[in-house]
Order: sequence, then C-alpha cells, then structure tokens
Amino acid sequence: MPDMQARLKPEYSLRYPRLSAGVWYDVSPIFPGVTVRRVDIFGRRITRLKTARDFETVQAIHFEFRVDAVQQQDGELATA
Repeated sequence: MPDMQARLKPEYSLRYPRLSAGVWYDVSPIFPGVTVRRVDIFGRRITRLKTARDFETVQAIHFEFRVDAVQQQDGELATA
C-alpha cells in the first residue's frame, strides 16, 4: 500500500489546535497490520497522523488525503 499524507481542512483548524492546516502529515497505521484508516465505535472514519512530537488520532472527514509526494515522484522517475 502506498504511503499516504493528510492535511487539515481549514474549517476544522480550531478543533485541532496542535495541527496546522498548511502542513501535510504522514498517515500511520493505528495498530500493527491495520492499514491507513478504520472506523471507531461511533461509525466515524478515523486515521492516525504522525506529528513532530507524537501521534494524533483524528476524524478522517476533517482531512484531505494524497499519496506521499516523494514516493510519487520516485515512481515517475522509475517509469521514465
């Protein structure tokens, strides 16, 4: 599975004061063997982000996702 990154949507910046809306954060597995996202007991999709200090477990709907830009560029170079 490709490495993913997530960025906070600006309208949710007050809900997550430790995260910046302009920064792309690496998405980490919640538990070993679990891939990118999962559902909590309330049915909300959650994801775990790696920050500079530690990890944040957040609602996935509050974030934009993309494939890691560095990994994507490496793939383009390999196919060229």
